[in-house]
Amino acid sequence: MAQNELQLAKAAIAGQFPELCMQTVESLGEGFRNYAVLVNGEWVFRFPKSWQGADELNKEIRLLPLLAGRLHVGIPEFEYVGRQSDGRPFVGYRKVPGEILGEDGMSALSDEGRDTLARRLADFMSALSAFPVETAIQAGVPIRNLKSEVLQLMESAKKEAFPLLHESLRDYISRRFQTYLHNPQYGSYTPALIHGDLSPDHYLMDSRKTELTGVIDFGDVAIGDPDSDYVYLLEDCGETFTRQVMTYREQADPDARIEKVSYFVTFDQVGYLLEGIRSGEKEWIAEGLEILEEDARINRSL
Repeated sequence: MAQNELQLAKAAIAGQFPELCMQTVESLGEGFRNYAVLVNGEWVFRFPKSWQGADELNKEIRLLPLLAGRLHVGIPEFEYVGRQSDGRPFVGYRKVPGEILGEDGMSALSDEGRDTLARRLADFMSALSAFPVETAIQAGVPIRNLKSEVLQLMESAKKEAFPLLHESLRDYISRRFQTYLHNPQYGSYTPALIHGDLSPDHYLMDSRKTELTGVIDFGDVAIGDPDSDYVYLLEDCGETFTRQVMTYREQADPDARIEKVSYFVTFDQVGYLLEGIRSGEKEWIAEGLEILEEDARINRSL
């Protein structure tokens, strides 16, 4: 997080919410579209870095109060809503209890800990899917047209990424797109509310890492295919864990569901490579190529 961002955050919070009596402010880091600070060790303030991030935050401002108390875990509850100098919103909320699990923490969990987490995530995902779709739409949650997104991603990959790939990897990615798009079952689902970014970086656990205390970062929340919410479980937590969650949700035909979600993983990795190409980040591009090679190796062996 840049020093000027920290200073701007301090000025905005102190100017608009003097009742906080701000004593300490520290960086909590940043993502693609937001940065966050911790005030007085208790309050998280999040600032979007772009208008896309602002649109996502406005969506959260409308939706999250409607979800409070429904999800069985802690989520951000915005008590402060302010405006940056250019009109973009920023929010403050009491820090959700727990610490970020992350991929490293996920791999370090005991079998019992993984099982407990699977059960809690299953409850969270089921409660989210049960939320009334029409209410979510009225709150400004967008409807994802997954087929259109995949088609657009395929065309972008052909134009921007394929020139960097060797022939066998181009063929593999093309087959993945075509197989998904030509399977009518994949386009048949009942739309539901999805979190959109259920990676371990957004799971909060207690200090002993035995209990899920919260889920954060609802910026990608949407109405879409419920199976797409498994993408980061499969990608970051592994197949065994993803099956555990599916079992607790009593979902039919987990084998077919895992296969379907594996396509979402491939498409996510293609998207990651494209982001690297567009930003010109050589390390990002190299990592994107590496994970796609690994994806091809895994799926060719099935």
